[in-house]
Amino acid sequence: MGTDVLCLEHIKKDFGKTKVLSNVNFTIEKGAVYGLVGQNGAGKTTLLRLITGLMKPTGGRISLHTERSYLGYMPQSCRFDDGQTVAGTVSFFSALRKTEAIEGFRRCEKLGLDTDKKVKHLSPGQQKKLQMAIAMIGDPDLYILDEPTAGLDPSATYEMSKLIKEIHDCGKSIVISSHILQDMDTVCTNITIIENGKLIYNQELESCYIVKTSPIADAVFQSLTDQYVLSASDNRMTIHVKTDKNGIAELIKILTFNSVDVFEVALSKVKNVIREQLHLGEEEVS
Repeated sequence: MGTDVLCLEHIKKDFGKTKVLSNVNFTIEKGAVYGLVGQNGAGKTTLLRLITGLMKPTGGRISLHTERSYLGYMPQSCRFDDGQTVAGTVSFFSALRKTEAIEGFRRCEKLGLDTDKKVKHLSPGQQKKLQMAIAMIGDPDLYILDEPTAGLDPSATYEMSKLIKEIHDCGKSIVISSHILQDMDTVCTNITIIENGKLIYNQELESCYIVKTSPIADAVFQSLTDQYVLSASDNRMTIHVKTDKNGIAELIKILTFNSVDVFEVALSKVKNVIREQLHLGEEEVS
């Protein structure tokens, strides 16, 4: 990681007098998988459409830094020509990207899609697979996936998550918007949260812990910042810290030695991050 493939600078989007996005700064690193989450109406889909070029921002700048000029886009809902076959659909999109259709046919075969079958006869799961096969045409460097597992049964959801992981293993960058948080935990390296059109959180998930404590004194907190990469809530009773298992064990020792009560230590999974950042109860985050 470390190389940016896409940069959004001071992005805003208005629809008339309605402000949907405000001063969004967002950088996507090569090889990372970003889980984009937020409550309904937060601006997630609008942000994804801006990234793909389907919409233009009201203000700000979007710059793409990939070898290929196109993205692998999988919209939340998509309607193909029902009378066309899978092969015809793949051929059409392959021609748009000036690549051989045989690549798309092989991908369909791997996904278990019958290329002779008409699109209107595909199940919802097969439709999603076709969307992903089309998104992968031309081997893009960056994928934008809007609710890729929505409406799928458990088996199809597993297959889609496995395919997304395979794409990531090839070194591709991915942005996923999804309400299925368990799926995000299995594939995402980063979590990005939008609230009321503003980016309020954008951090790596790996080796990050949430620690709930009694209030931490200024001197103790300052000593922790000298040893750890961390952030804290305003009342210093919840801290997010990047470290490994040995580091978190040492942190707990330091806190207890300084008479700070430790109430909870948890890996910073998507569900935990969302609950903390959006101030939601356990029952509100499924």
